[in-house]
Amino acid sequence: MKISVIIPSYRRFLPLINTIQDLQQQKYNNFEIIVVDQNQDWPQEYEKSLSIICQDKRIIWLSLDKPDVVVARNMAVQKSQGEILLFIDDDVKIADHQFISNHAENFSDPHIHIVAGRECNPEYIYEEIVDRNFEDSAYLQKVKTFSPLQQALWFNRNSQESTEVCTFSTCNGAIRKSVFLAVGGFDENFSGNSYGDDYDLILRLHQLGYKSIYDPRPWLIHLRVPMGGLRMSDFKNKVNYINTATGFWLFLLRHGTFGMYWHLLYNHVLRKTIFLKVNLQRPWRQLYVIPGVIGAFFRAWFLLSKRTKSKLLICS
Repeated sequence: MKISVIIPSYRRFLPLINTIQDLQQQKYNNFEIIVVDQNQDWPQEYEKSLSIICQDKRIIWLSLDKPDVVVARNMAVQKSQGEILLFIDDDVKIADHQFISNHAENFSDPHIHIVAGRECNPEYIYEEIVDRNFEDSAYLQKVKTFSPLQQALWFNRNSQESTEVCTFSTCNGAIRKSVFLAVGGFDENFSGNSYGDDYDLILRLHQLGYKSIYDPRPWLIHLRVPMGGLRMSDFKNKVNYINTATGFWLFLLRHGTFGMYWHLLYNHVLRKTIFLKVNLQRPWRQLYVIPGVIGAFFRAWFLLSKRTKSKLLICS
């Protein structure tokens, strides 16, 4: 089966190059790499490396003038030819040459629709990852008592054991294209520097009965580069708080359950906006942050009754 590896990127020039070079070493023989470049320009020092990379016929290079990671991912899916979509971040280290193969192996089972891979911490090295053999069965038994929402938010995607669980991450997650299209893909109402579109996707899929698993074999190291991407703490990343907070509120209103509303309000709205460290250190920023968060609430409330916004097939 063909796999489409999808990487949206913004202001992470060298990390993106390194990520692509790791993918080029993969042993799997039927995959494409779709990069959605959201940069207006590239620094001159990377132009040669970029030119060499683009000679690889497996790479499809798309451009998006206005940075919007959710739009970028849906855009890549439109151009994809693979039966399986594999989403990764642009700041990961993939040391295992069987990474794609390990993802693909899961889909030989027709009952498996979504796979979340392992996201290791940056301080790990290869030997530590493959040799660690801690028993975490007790943790996985506890996870099974969680609600789907709690699994999506709290499951430790650095666990050692495979399990069926309601979780997904665009840092390292694969999904059948037909399943992705069945719910219209990612909801583009999660716009700007927004988080939670992948959690929203897996919860919508779970409600329709699609099976998702966690498999630690397709592992990568998430470097968590502090610049670019969705980093709201990066001063060069312009944040429109109405657009950004709309996704936060929409997730809370769409998926919030009794006992989880306060958790979502604090951790998925306030901590990423009003209580964001950079905003607390510069209190004058609250003059536009707070009105943006309030305006986003009413916008999300209005959108709650609407269908999923996407360039792809809409079926919400």
